[in-house]
Amino acid sequence: MTKERMVCFGTIGMLLSCAAGLALGATVLPKMPDDQTLTAGQVVYVENDGRCDAGMVVKITGGNKSKGIRRQTECVPRPK
Repeated sequence: MTKERMVCFGTIGMLLSCAAGLALGATVLPKMPDDQTLTAGQVVYVENDGRCDAGMVVKITGGNKSKGIRRQTECVPRPK
């Protein structure tokens, strides 16, 4: 499979998963995803592990180690 075709399929898959996420609402994961499992810019929500106030969840935005972009975390209200 050519690189261009792989990029095309990857982009289509990402768009479909984003559309499904918008249609179904945000899913809150039970625990932090492992390192390097999120793509750069991908956003997931994780149950509060004690680092946030009550009623909040952890919003994680994926980074890219090879480009020096760190994974970002912040406490946000639970998405609806």
